[in-house]
Amino acid sequence: MAAPGGFADAARLPDIAPAADHRAADGRHLVFDIAGVRHRWRVLAASPSEPLAILLPPLGDALRAAAWDAARRLFAGLSMAEPASVMRPSALQRQRLTLLLHVLDGSLAGASNREIGLRLVYPWLAGTDALAWKATSERRRVQRLVAEARDLAASGYRDLLRA
Repeated sequence: MAAPGGFADAARLPDIAPAADHRAADGRHLVFDIAGVRHRWRVLAASPSEPLAILLPPLGDALRAAAWDAARRLFAGLSMAEPASVMRPSALQRQRLTLLLHVLDGSLAGASNREIGLRLVYPWLAGTDALAWKATSERRRVQRLVAEARDLAASGYRDLLRA
């Protein structure tokens, strides 16, 4: 939107040709493709040459923080690569998500919780008989992993984008 008069941090749109430019009743919609990253903007200013201010929802999660940082870097002419690391899961999170995907695949393929547990999660317990398996705490963990994997597939993946 057009920055209020005297707004010290106002900036003009970068001198980059947009990949898409569409004018609509609610403003001008621009898409910038910079180093393979798409930046979508809705410009409310009457003229794109006016100094602009960026309005974003309050920072409450990593996605909004990364959007704010990407906008700041775009206007400052900085590299766009750095903020993407904010959105990547850590090595431990990647390992857990990979395990959850394998657990979900096994569950959807019809494997029992015991089979999932003994083949994927606790392969060193492979010789355990059914009665001993029923008494282990590992059995309960496998049940929780299967439930979490199903929740993640149902809609929990959205939580990954929010936090």
